[in-house]
Amino acid sequence: MRPHPTSPRGGFTLIELLVVIAIIAILIGLLLPAVQKVREAASRMSCTNNLKQMALACVNYEGVNQKFPASNTNVAPFNGWAALILPQLEQENVRNIYVFTANWYDPANATARAVPVKTFLCPSANGSRVGLSDFAGVPGSPFTGAAWDYTNVAVVAPALLTYLGYADGPLFANTWRGVMSSKGSTVAEITDGLSNSILITEDANRPEFWVKGKRVTDLAPVGYGGAGPGAVFGGVWADHQKGFGIDGASADGFMPVGECAINCTNSFEVYAFHPNGANAAMADGSVRFLRDTMTIRTLAALSTRAGGEVVAVD
Repeated sequence: MRPHPTSPRGGFTLIELLVVIAIIAILIGLLLPAVQKVREAASRMSCTNNLKQMALACVNYEGVNQKFPASNTNVAPFNGWAALILPQLEQENVRNIYVFTANWYDPANATARAVPVKTFLCPSANGSRVGLSDFAGVPGSPFTGAAWDYTNVAVVAPALLTYLGYADGPLFANTWRGVMSSKGSTVAEITDGLSNSILITEDANRPEFWVKGKRVTDLAPVGYGGAGPGAVFGGVWADHQKGFGIDGASADGFMPVGECAINCTNSFEVYAFHPNGANAAMADGSVRFLRDTMTIRTLAALSTRAGGEVVAVD
């Protein structure tokens, strides 16, 4: 008898299938970190570009008004720096509906403050947040992320009020020494040099309360401006800005005032969702990446406009 021809194989054996699945899992495991790195690199570049646009808008504002925009107004009507530079950001459509003779939180400005100005947003920060204000009775407005007084870029965030409240005494005596003081600085007043003075830096994800990369759902501790579960006020780009203190935090990030300077807490401190640091725009329009290994005193020195410090930054 003639032997029967060998039947063609109908499929993979179980062992072969498991091997293929294991190889695919390994490849995915190798690919995902690379994809995440590329995505973060793109987000960081976009954030840097946003800060650059804001910084140049402030520089152009200075060119027209002979001083940088004021961080905020101390008397009514209450308005912040972000609204002042809308024309320089080519946001005339928003500027045209913003009413400077009214407070930023008044009904007259409801339409304007609800516009999501993307320049004030960092792609690495969370979206879909609702801003909180410390003005009684003010309804929440869409949180734009990076820049209300700061870059919650979250602004992004300008370093305005710079001081250290250590037990050994405040370094700068709780005085207004930032470029964006309550009246706005002239170039002549920035004697530390434009490239050595922080104008705007990141303070991301408010009003959510974040500590060292984790969202804290409990009430923000006393001293951290808690207004409810996880709330630290802020996030609306049009918000009336009151100041930005360089106090640092404890090593774990849960207590205000300490040596931990960057990416420790987003409660009125420099905070971003970029690995190893945060972006900051300088008064000359350039953008630097501030590493999270920077000391609180170096950060404070960079935040003054006329402190006379000699600062070396890599």
